[in-house]
Amino acid sequence: MRRALAGVVAVATALTLAACGADGVTDESAEAGFGVAQLQSPDQVEGVREPIRGTVSIASNGCLRLLIDDGTSPWIVWPPDSELADNGGVIADGSRYYDGDALVGAGVLVELTDLPDGDNPDSYFSSFGGYCGADETGVVVLDAVAHAEA
Repeated sequence: MRRALAGVVAVATALTLAACGADGVTDESAEAGFGVAQLQSPDQVEGVREPIRGTVSIASNGCLRLLIDDGTSPWIVWPPDSELADNGGVIADGSRYYDGDALVGAGVLVELTDLPDGDNPDSYFSSFGGYCGADETGVVVLDAVAHAEA
């Protein structure tokens, strides 16, 4: 029992320290646990930016995914200056996004290891992305986002 408790404390400490790292995460995003996954600047991730369209999906563990028409559901890294909204949503580019909201934007689909320190298991992005299954589903880095027209 004592060994199990020590393991839980060690994992919690590691995640807390990872959230405090300087690997592209804003201070605001670290205030509420993992916060909103975002980069300080879109140029932190290389790749050709393309139009992105999909539907926001909030998993039972609170992770945000983008359901894309091709059947994929990558973990979302939101535009810089995004923040948590009430009820588990996100405020990005001046709008609120919740589970089921259709959005359009510009961005790039990448692997978790393409994010800053994404290949370092102790980093913010690796810890957060790993928790959200991004090592299996991939990542969509959104540079800009808006609600899709109905």
